[in-house]
Amino acid sequence: MNLKERKWCGWGWIQGPDLLKDKRSAFWNWLRDLSGFEELPHTSPIEITSIQMKSPELPSSLVSELESKITQGRITTEPIERIIHARGKSYPDTLALRSGELPNVPDIVIYPKSKEEVIEIVRWAFLHRVAIIPFGGGTSVVGGVNAIKDKEHIGIATIDLRDMNRIIGLDSKSRIACAESGIEGPLLEELLQKEGFTLGHYPQSFEFSTLGGWVSARGAGHQSIRYGKAEDWFAGAEIVSPPGLWKTEAFPASAGGPQIKDLIPGSEGTLGILTNIEFRIHPLPQEKYYTAYIFPSFEVGIEASRELMQTDIPLAMIRLSDSHETFFYTAMQMGGGDPSTIPQFCLMLIGLEGDAPSVTAGRQIVEGIFMKHQAISLGEGIADQWFKQRFLLPYLRDEMLDYGLGVDTLETATRWSQLLDLYEAIYKTIRESIEKDPDQKPKYPIVMAHLSHAYLDGASLYFTFVFPRSLNDPVHQWQRIKNSASDVIRYHGATISHHHGIGTDHKPWLTNEKGALAYELLIQIKSQIDPQNILNPGKLF
Repeated sequence: MNLKERKWCGWGWIQGPDLLKDKRSAFWNWLRDLSGFEELPHTSPIEITSIQMKSPELPSSLVSELESKITQGRITTEPIERIIHARGKSYPDTLALRSGELPNVPDIVIYPKSKEEVIEIVRWAFLHRVAIIPFGGGTSVVGGVNAIKDKEHIGIATIDLRDMNRIIGLDSKSRIACAESGIEGPLLEELLQKEGFTLGHYPQSFEFSTLGGWVSARGAGHQSIRYGKAEDWFAGAEIVSPPGLWKTEAFPASAGGPQIKDLIPGSEGTLGILTNIEFRIHPLPQEKYYTAYIFPSFEVGIEASRELMQTDIPLAMIRLSDSHETFFYTAMQMGGGDPSTIPQFCLMLIGLEGDAPSVTAGRQIVEGIFMKHQAISLGEGIADQWFKQRFLLPYLRDEMLDYGLGVDTLETATRWSQLLDLYEAIYKTIRESIEKDPDQKPKYPIVMAHLSHAYLDGASLYFTFVFPRSLNDPVHQWQRIKNSASDVIRYHGATISHHHGIGTDHKPWLTNEKGALAYELLIQIKSQIDPQNILNPGKLF
């Protein structure tokens, strides 16, 4: 898995891409001016070798016992492994790793090779009251893989499933495939496409995240309009919990009571360790068409998006940036710009995939709807550029952190009738929260959003915000911004997360979203299947 080639306290490969190129100096000078710094501070991460950790708390006799049960798998207590598996990729996770402030790290990291070994691990952990943290790509941005234990637990074991990365079977007639949960996105697509199929699930974390992680967080890829979110393409799974190995239903459809399989997407490893997962696949599309348009305003673009979603064409993607995101990405290419005179126009990227006749017919419908809404075609070049860079933008966050800037994201979803009001309310509260910071007041906070992952009845909103980071208490600063936005989401009756999941960061808002009775039912299910709460404690519930 080339862990030594991956950043231990940031995103992706150590030798990452250069997104700024010859605009680098101009871009950082521009961000310095907007942030209100006289000079951008240098806030590099500490050296990994200087991080002080507690020694593993699990008795060596228990580790030896486990080693005798999983002869093919691997167990390690190497410091770098324990550090890498201590946190995910959220903003507070990254702050903790960069500062070396890691009060909780796993005692051991386990790489099982098979579901039989996972059964032995869970049985061992239940017998000895060891907390188990399931780990795929470690790309959670909501604290979903953090090393946490209850006071009753004697230690923490992280199970990294990436050695379980095989395709188990492919039913071409039924268009169902089965794979082990630890397979990463690029390998999964490579193997499927050799057989003429695709899952079509391309989240921004695609290069590093896993099949099991996508299901666990109810993830969404860029082309989710055509290929669905994880809960749409998830067909069934085998799960290992303290009572043993069990399977969900895997019917095309069933009236056999509530479907237990519906509990698995979004369960975040709290109900069991996913081993084999069945999922729906699609033939590779005959034709793809992606292009860009400019709309006169975000409101007009939202209305055009709604009309598109309520027609019958092979849409794969709608990505409508607000005027602030349109401006920021243009400024990044140009090396700067004046945010006080941002025009109202908004960029939309739109994609269709399918057979040639359907795509051709769909293009005509798109052009008709967009003409009515006074959209201007920019052609396919911008869409091509976005495709080339779609997995690369997280690398820029690490550079911003190096220069005293904070950057984070949050996302939600609501119905079309409420979308614009929700967007305006979230934008306003994030901006005001940044401007009222007692430590560092920016000259101009960067708050931007886009609409994506659309449906017949609504769509998601995805916000990104950049701010001068408090060097005294950055976690509290982040919590204040995040909490204010989350309260607005709750007030407007929107979901606290469309595809990032709950983890630790969204737990305070989940009870309200579910309702007290439904939330208590979920807790009872958790208690029944995991009475000692060893499965990913501290998350979701």
